Amino acid sequence: MRITLKAINDELARRGATERLARARAYFYFEFGEAAAWLDRTVRVRTVNALTLEQWFSEYQRLRTLNQEIMRGGTLARGAAPSKDPRKRIRSK
Repeated sequence: MRITLKAINDELARRGATERLARARAYFYFEFGEAAAWLDRTVRVRTVNALTLEQWFSEYQRLRTLNQEIMRGGTLARGAAPSKDPRKRIRSK
């Protein structure tokens, strides 16, 4: 199945996201909604078909989580991998 920006944005909307995927010259980025304030919102692939629809949604979720951690000043802001157990996450002081 050929992936299009419209198909990705329709799927984001269907899943309740207000953000939309847009194309730049050599990458894609999320805009609108929460993404307007994200520090990192880019997906570095050259074509929209480089990822499946499910992979695009996974990238959206990854960037959303990453930016939430950055805004909270969590460990991801310093480059550490997130813990699967929220009780074990190290918070900055």
